[in-house]
Amino acid sequence: MLKENSYIYDKTTSLIDNLDTDHDKIILSKIIETYENLVKELKAQQRISEAEALLTRMQDYERYNKLKETIEESKPKLDYVLDYLKDNKNFDAYKAIQEINNRFTNAESWTKPPELKKSPLLSTALNVYLEKSEDRLKDSDKRGYLNTFRRFLECNGDKEIRKYNGEDAGNFRELMAKMPENYGKNRNDQRTIYELTELADKQKLVRISDKTIKNHFARLSTVWRYYLSRELVDRNIFAGDWQFTSKKKIKRVKWDNKQLEILLNAEWNSPTISRKYFMFIVGIGAYTGMRLEEICRIRIEDIVEIRGIHVILIQEHEARKNRPWEYWNPKTEAGERAVPICETLINCGFLKFINSQKSRKQYYLFSDLRFSGKDKKRSDAFQQAFSRFKLRKKIPRGVDFHSFRHNVSTKLRNLPEYAEKKITEVWINDFMGHEGNIKSVGVKSYLDEIEMENLKKVADSMTYPEFFDIRKLAK
Repeated sequence: MLKENSYIYDKTTSLIDNLDTDHDKIILSKIIETYENLVKELKAQQRISEAEALLTRMQDYERYNKLKETIEESKPKLDYVLDYLKDNKNFDAYKAIQEINNRFTNAESWTKPPELKKSPLLSTALNVYLEKSEDRLKDSDKRGYLNTFRRFLECNGDKEIRKYNGEDAGNFRELMAKMPENYGKNRNDQRTIYELTELADKQKLVRISDKTIKNHFARLSTVWRYYLSRELVDRNIFAGDWQFTSKKKIKRVKWDNKQLEILLNAEWNSPTISRKYFMFIVGIGAYTGMRLEEICRIRIEDIVEIRGIHVILIQEHEARKNRPWEYWNPKTEAGERAVPICETLINCGFLKFINSQKSRKQYYLFSDLRFSGKDKKRSDAFQQAFSRFKLRKKIPRGVDFHSFRHNVSTKLRNLPEYAEKKITEVWINDFMGHEGNIKSVGVKSYLDEIEMENLKKVADSMTYPEFFDIRKLAK
């Protein structure tokens, strides 16, 4: 089928996209769909014919084996008769019986079913699939495949991929359903599926959702489809009537006071992210609502003064020579904006930190962060460290770094000044990079038209309870 052949599929998709009218696109799509369904039906008929022929051959072989057992039991007597005929020089009878015996022996070759083509071990099969899919899989996707297959191998062992069956798939599903919800958060955790399920039983931990198990099945199914088309498996054991219940997506919520206290008083012990970085990255997120990648990509040149107000410009980044991964564009048109630095961050030494980085001639403000992953994000290392930190402190799901954005949005819209229209919705949208009902006018307009004093007023209106002093994060 076209969709099974990526080259043909890509070419066909390109051809459809290049047609002038929607009507022509629909017609060609229908033709292709009809062709695919016809090919699918022919392949199904061929498989049925092959299966029927193989079944007949197997039945003949079973009958042959039963007859063979009878003849082998009678072999001593047959040998006695042959010896008697030979000794008495009755060669015609001897040759006739010998020929019948030979013909029966030869019957095994045409009744015995053909041996199945040897298939690779599952561990080898996965490596081959990942190698062939190198160009289209992100690093995070590869990690997902490796994690899924690691658990499947722990559950069912490493054997030829053809030899796995539905029972193996069912065993894997049942065992995964007993896994704790937070497993896999720490990449250095080497505990097996059996150790983790035992821990979950002992501590009565929340188990993973059906949606997570469904994702594991989807990865396994993808690899099985790859080998099914190469006739190295007989069927896709992960396709079919596997039922998964769906749970509501966990909604992100803002940090409450209790969680903010945990955040301030907990020890940050990341070996790769310094406490000073931790303090200022969290501080910027908490007081500006900036997205994590926006924060981690701040360059020294993005911090400027506009009419005496220090601001962070969220703007397009051109890549330096031989560094194509540095090119970056804000998430949306509204994402391009100017964010005034509030007095709270200034009082915590943020401008001094900026100047220290500038004196060291750093290009990025958080210069120790590195681009990583296939999507080349600067926030990846901090994101992982923050997730592990949250897990240790039992901060619930739905509360994460992005939740600071909810704190900012909620706080600003609950200000008395907002109700009195002294702070407007447009100002808040511009400050946070929300499109709202009116699209942002971009960084250039801030330099020329928008009153920066209004946005600074929004920035300084963002407050937290008195106990929330981000300087504690650096201690």
